Amino acid sequence: MGLSFSDVNVRGSFTWVKCNDDAKSAAFRQLFVNKHGGKFERKDKFWEWTPLNHQIINIDASEPKEVTKEVKNWVFVDSTGKEYIIQNILEFCKEQDLTRSSIYEVISGKRKQHKGFSLVKIYNTPQ
Repeated sequence: MGLSFSDVNVRGSFTWVKCNDDAKSAAFRQLFVNKHGGKFERKDKFWEWTPLNHQIINIDASEPKEVTKEVKNWVFVDSTGKEYIIQNILEFCKEQDLTRSSIYEVISGKRKQHKGFSLVKIYNTPQ
């Protein structure tokens, strides 16, 4: 589902929620403006979209592409040399009996290792 031109100002619609109530609403508003032009203005607590005066509105059947998310992956190696590709730090810590805050210190570079686990690399993959 994409951000639809026709329901952007309809309270409760998919596009309205994405542009007003979503955690990434600023990014969705920018995506919408890039596709359809116009501008968003704050009305009370919410944002309302208005087209530019000189802009010709053309509603076509094609929807804009979804915002693609990237998933962060961490590659850890244990003291035996076995590599672990991790997408969920919390699950990894539970499975390996590790302290989450200490693993985050390894990720940030404050520590070199935790219980034999050290960070090899971090990379993103599309979801």
